Amino acid sequence: MEKLILSKAGELFFSYGLKSVSMDDISRHAAISKKTIYKSFDDKTQLVERLVNELLTCTKQHLEKCRAESDNAIEQAVLVTETSVQVVREISPTFFFELEKFCPGVWKSIDEHNRHFMMPLIAENLKRGIKEELYRPEIDISFTTHLRLQQLLTVPDAKNHGNKLVESGKLMKQLTEFYLHAIATSKGKKLISKYLNEYNERHFSNGSN
Repeated sequence: MEKLILSKAGELFFSYGLKSVSMDDISRHAAISKKTIYKSFDDKTQLVERLVNELLTCTKQHLEKCRAESDNAIEQAVLVTETSVQVVREISPTFFFELEKFCPGVWKSIDEHNRHFMMPLIAENLKRGIKEELYRPEIDISFTTHLRLQQLLTVPDAKNHGNKLVESGKLMKQLTEFYLHAIATSKGKKLISKYLNEYNERHFSNGSN
Protein backbone atom coordinates (compact mmCIF):
# COMPACT_ATOMS: atom_id res chain seq x y z
CA MET A 1 0.00 0.00 0.00
CA GLU A 2 2.85 2.38 0.83
CA LYS A 3 4.32 1.79 -2.62
CA LEU A 4 1.01 2.71 -4.24
CA ILE A 5 0.65 5.85 -2.12
CA LEU A 6 4.21 6.97 -2.91
CA SER A 7 3.73 6.31 -6.61
CA LYS A 8 0.48 8.26 -6.87
CA ALA A 9 1.71 11.07 -4.62
CA GLY A 10 4.85 11.33 -6.73
CA GLU A 11 2.82 11.69 -9.92
CA LEU A 12 0.97 14.65 -8.43
CA PHE A 13 3.89 16.33 -6.64
CA PHE A 14 6.23 15.99 -9.61
CA SER A 15 3.63 17.43 -11.97
CA TYR A 16 2.10 20.21 -9.89
CA GLY A 17 4.52 20.91 -7.05
CA LEU A 18 3.86 20.57 -3.34
CA LYS A 19 1.73 23.51 -2.35
CA SER A 20 -1.20 22.85 -4.68
CA VAL A 21 -1.47 19.12 -3.89
CA SER A 22 -3.41 18.11 -0.78
CA MET A 23 -3.82 14.79 0.98
CA ASP A 24 -7.36 14.76 -0.41
CA ASP A 25 -5.93 15.03 -3.92
CA ILE A 26 -3.62 12.09 -3.24
CA SER A 27 -6.50 10.09 -1.80
CA ARG A 28 -8.61 10.64 -4.92
CA HIS A 29 -5.73 9.98 -7.29
CA ALA A 30 -4.82 6.73 -5.54
CA ALA A 31 -8.48 5.72 -5.17
CA ILE A 32 -8.04 5.03 -1.47
CA SER A 33 -9.32 6.74 1.67
CA LYS A 34 -7.35 9.50 3.36
CA LYS A 35 -7.52 7.39 6.53
CA THR A 36 -5.57 4.68 4.74
CA ILE A 37 -2.87 7.17 3.80
CA TYR A 38 -2.54 8.33 7.40
CA LYS A 39 -1.97 4.75 8.51
CA SER A 40 1.32 4.85 6.62
CA PHE A 41 2.26 8.54 6.78
CA ASP A 42 1.76 11.05 9.58
CA ASP A 43 1.43 14.01 7.24
CA LYS A 44 2.33 15.38 3.81
CA THR A 45 5.85 16.29 4.90
CA GLN A 46 6.64 12.72 5.90
CA LEU A 47 5.25 11.53 2.57
CA VAL A 48 7.45 14.00 0.69
CA GLU A 49 10.46 12.94 2.75
CA ARG A 50 9.99 9.28 1.84
CA LEU A 51 9.45 10.19 -1.80
CA VAL A 52 12.65 12.24 -1.98
CA ASN A 53 14.67 9.59 -0.13
CA GLU A 54 13.52 6.95 -2.62
CA LEU A 55 14.37 9.28 -5.51
CA LEU A 56 17.88 9.83 -4.14
CA THR A 57 18.40 6.11 -3.52
CA CYS A 58 17.34 5.32 -7.08
CA THR A 59 19.59 8.06 -8.44
CA LYS A 60 22.56 6.78 -6.47
CA GLN A 61 22.04 3.24 -7.76
CA HIS A 62 21.90 4.42 -11.37
CA LEU A 63 25.01 6.57 -11.00
CA GLU A 64 26.95 3.75 -9.38
CA LYS A 65 25.92 1.59 -12.32
CA CYS A 66 27.33 4.25 -14.67
CA ARG A 67 30.63 4.08 -12.85
CA ALA A 68 30.76 0.28 -12.84
CA GLU A 69 29.74 -0.26 -16.46
CA SER A 70 31.67 2.55 -18.17
CA ASP A 71 34.87 1.71 -20.04
CA ASN A 72 36.55 4.99 -19.18
CA ALA A 73 36.06 8.34 -17.44
CA ILE A 74 34.60 10.11 -20.48
CA GLU A 75 31.98 7.45 -21.05
CA GLN A 76 31.11 7.64 -17.34
CA ALA A 77 30.71 11.43 -17.50
CA VAL A 78 28.35 11.13 -20.47
CA LEU A 79 26.33 8.37 -18.80
CA VAL A 80 26.04 10.46 -15.64
CA THR A 81 24.69 13.30 -17.77
CA GLU A 82 22.11 11.04 -19.36
CA THR A 83 21.09 9.56 -16.02
CA SER A 84 20.69 13.02 -14.47
CA VAL A 85 18.31 14.01 -17.25
CA GLN A 86 16.35 10.76 -17.05
CA VAL A 87 15.88 10.98 -13.28
CA VAL A 88 14.19 14.39 -13.37
CA ARG A 89 12.52 14.13 -16.76
CA GLU A 90 9.00 13.97 -15.30
CA ILE A 91 9.61 16.41 -12.44
CA SER A 92 8.46 20.01 -12.71
CA PRO A 93 10.94 22.71 -11.60
CA THR A 94 8.14 23.87 -9.28
CA PHE A 95 8.62 20.73 -7.21
CA PHE A 96 12.24 21.57 -6.42
CA PHE A 97 11.50 25.25 -5.84
CA GLU A 98 8.71 24.50 -3.37
CA LEU A 99 10.66 21.69 -1.75
CA GLU A 100 13.46 24.08 -0.84
CA LYS A 101 11.02 26.76 0.28
CA PHE A 102 8.48 24.74 2.25
CA CYS A 103 10.37 21.60 3.30
CA PRO A 104 13.88 22.74 4.29
CA GLY A 105 14.48 19.58 6.30
CA VAL A 106 13.79 17.40 3.28
CA TRP A 107 15.76 19.71 1.01
CA LYS A 108 18.73 19.22 3.29
CA SER A 109 18.82 15.56 2.29
CA ILE A 110 19.30 16.60 -1.34
CA ASP A 111 22.07 18.98 -0.33
CA GLU A 112 23.74 16.21 1.66
CA HIS A 113 23.41 13.85 -1.31
CA ASN A 114 25.18 16.39 -3.50
CA ARG A 115 27.96 17.02 -0.98
CA HIS A 116 28.55 13.46 0.20
CA PHE A 117 27.84 11.47 -2.96
CA MET A 118 27.81 13.61 -6.09
CA MET A 119 30.94 15.64 -5.34
CA PRO A 120 33.08 12.59 -4.45
CA LEU A 121 31.72 10.83 -7.56
CA ILE A 122 32.75 13.74 -9.79
CA ALA A 123 36.16 14.07 -8.12
CA GLU A 124 36.73 10.34 -8.51
CA ASN A 125 35.86 10.59 -12.20
CA LEU A 126 38.39 13.39 -12.64
CA LYS A 127 41.10 11.33 -10.97
CA ARG A 128 40.13 8.35 -13.09
CA GLY A 129 40.36 10.42 -16.26
CA ILE A 130 43.79 11.75 -15.31
CA LYS A 131 45.01 8.22 -14.61
CA GLU A 132 43.66 7.08 -17.98
CA GLU A 133 45.40 10.08 -19.61
CA LEU A 134 42.03 11.32 -20.90
CA TYR A 135 41.94 14.43 -18.68
CA ARG A 136 44.70 16.99 -18.28
CA PRO A 137 46.86 16.27 -15.19
CA GLU A 138 46.97 19.94 -14.12
CA ILE A 139 43.20 20.11 -13.52
CA ASP A 140 42.18 21.78 -10.25
CA ILE A 141 40.04 18.90 -9.01
CA SER A 142 38.24 20.82 -6.26
CA PHE A 143 37.26 23.73 -8.52
CA THR A 144 36.30 21.49 -11.44
CA THR A 145 34.20 19.28 -9.16
CA HIS A 146 32.18 22.28 -7.96
CA LEU A 147 31.79 23.53 -11.52
CA ARG A 148 30.53 20.18 -12.79
CA LEU A 149 28.07 19.82 -9.92
CA GLN A 150 26.59 23.22 -10.74
CA GLN A 151 26.16 22.11 -14.35
CA LEU A 152 24.27 18.99 -13.29
CA LEU A 153 22.06 21.01 -10.95
CA THR A 154 20.81 23.08 -13.90
CA VAL A 155 18.90 20.11 -15.35
CA PRO A 156 15.48 21.04 -13.84
CA ASP A 157 15.84 24.66 -14.98
CA ALA A 158 15.99 23.53 -18.60
CA LYS A 159 12.38 22.44 -18.44
CA ASN A 160 10.61 25.77 -18.11
CA HIS A 161 9.27 25.52 -21.62
CA GLY A 162 8.93 23.18 -24.56
CA ASN A 163 9.47 19.46 -24.46
CA LYS A 164 10.86 18.68 -21.01
CA LEU A 165 13.07 15.76 -21.92
CA VAL A 166 14.39 17.28 -25.15
CA GLU A 167 15.22 20.66 -23.61
CA SER A 168 16.97 19.07 -20.62
CA GLY A 169 18.81 16.64 -22.85
CA LYS A 170 20.01 19.32 -25.25
CA LEU A 171 21.20 21.65 -22.50
CA MET A 172 23.06 18.93 -20.63
CA LYS A 173 24.64 17.59 -23.81
CA GLN A 174 26.01 21.04 -24.60
CA LEU A 175 27.24 21.65 -21.05
CA THR A 176 28.88 18.25 -20.94
CA GLU A 177 30.56 18.83 -24.29
CA PHE A 178 31.98 22.17 -23.09
CA TYR A 179 33.06 20.60 -19.81
CA LEU A 180 34.81 17.61 -21.36
CA HIS A 181 36.61 19.63 -24.03
CA ALA A 182 37.88 21.98 -21.32
CA ILE A 183 39.48 19.18 -19.31
CA ALA A 184 40.34 16.54 -21.91
CA THR A 185 43.72 15.71 -23.36
CA SER A 186 44.14 15.20 -27.10
CA LYS A 187 43.63 11.49 -26.44
CA GLY A 188 40.44 12.21 -24.53
CA LYS A 189 39.04 14.59 -27.13
CA LYS A 190 38.98 11.75 -29.65
CA LEU A 191 36.44 9.94 -27.46
CA ILE A 192 34.11 12.84 -26.71
CA SER A 193 32.30 12.82 -30.05
CA LYS A 194 31.96 9.04 -29.95
CA TYR A 195 30.13 8.99 -26.62
CA LEU A 196 28.08 12.13 -27.26
CA ASN A 197 26.93 10.69 -30.59
CA GLU A 198 25.81 7.57 -28.75
CA TYR A 199 24.04 9.84 -26.24
CA ASN A 200 22.25 11.53 -29.16
CA GLU A 201 21.12 8.21 -30.57
CA ARG A 202 19.66 7.12 -27.23
CA HIS A 203 18.20 10.47 -26.27
CA PHE A 204 16.94 11.88 -29.56
CA SER A 205 16.29 8.76 -31.61
CA ASN A 206 13.05 10.36 -32.88
CA GLY A 207 15.12 13.02 -34.61
CA SER A 208 13.91 15.88 -32.40
CA ASN A 209 17.39 17.27 -31.81
